[in-house]
Amino acid sequence: MEGTPPLRVLGETAYPLTVASARARIANFAPFLLAHGVDLRYEPTLTEREYATLTSTAPAVKKAVVLAGAAARALQRRSDGWLSLVHRLRLLSPVPGMDPPRHLDLYDLDDALFLGSAGPANRRFGWAKQEASRCVSYMSTARQVVAGNSFLADRAKQYARNVEVVPTCVDPARQQLRVHVASEVTEVGWIGSHTTTEYVRAVLPAFERLNASGVRAKLVLVGADGGLRAPWIEHRPWSLASEAGDVASFDIGIMPLPDTEWVRGKCGYKLLQYFAAGVPAVASPVGVNTALIGSDHGLLASSTDQWFSALERLITDVDERRERGAAARTFVEREFSYERWAPTLAALMRAVR
Repeated sequence: MEGTPPLRVLGETAYPLTVASARARIANFAPFLLAHGVDLRYEPTLTEREYATLTSTAPAVKKAVVLAGAAARALQRRSDGWLSLVHRLRLLSPVPGMDPPRHLDLYDLDDALFLGSAGPANRRFGWAKQEASRCVSYMSTARQVVAGNSFLADRAKQYARNVEVVPTCVDPARQQLRVHVASEVTEVGWIGSHTTTEYVRAVLPAFERLNASGVRAKLVLVGADGGLRAPWIEHRPWSLASEAGDVASFDIGIMPLPDTEWVRGKCGYKLLQYFAAGVPAVASPVGVNTALIGSDHGLLASSTDQWFSALERLITDVDERRERGAAARTFVEREFSYERWAPTLAALMRAVR
């Protein structure tokens, strides 16, 4: 309503903008919510440098100092009159009374944290992180849980009073488009992190066969662990500044996944990024991937034979890539854009005011 002050929401999370979920679930939503009367303020408790330290092999003492500093900053933060929202975790380690909090208006969940997920660099500290138990506490405390997909929502309903699905979104207007043209070498791309690089190994035999058969396919890995090596693999470092351009350089995007309970909690952000760039995809039929791929945005593949056939089909047919890419772009504009979901999220926030 014109003249009415916006509803103020403090969106806290441990994660800086270098973490995709923090951008997609909070920071990038903020300008779209403002048009619907909600002032969402993104407040990470860790800086990019601090988060990099915590996810590295740095000494435990150095990590402890970082965690203590983050908790001190969070304790000093003033939010009188603001609704409280936490995305995933407020802090990476529990602090009684602060994390998990005694009062919470909204909790945003886009991964199966209730299973626990300490990364490789900190696996021996999983007992200290207490991620699974804290996630359950967040869900039990929050007046409203916002889940990234139906799988997460169903699990959240075991603990939470009110649960609604708001999917992870993209802003197609800010993503440059891929222009699909015939070329000697087709770029098949994957964008992710060191911790998810292992998922790519399942498709390497298909690329071996493609290149051995004379189909020239380069696998471009953005943000991956550099341990995967082959003559047809290109590694690129990830950065926020280059991300949109890297995705738009792909002819085809891939999202291989194992069929596990943790993976079924994923929200398909890679696919949405590819689609926003007009890039068709080949993906494992796991979790939301099946619904996102649909019938005209790409192809599903499980076995090496299926990955080989799907990739060969799209690599050798630029017209099909162009048609599926255009359909994918239209799909995310209609179903997974911030413009589409900002009114729904704003209404959920106002309902707990």
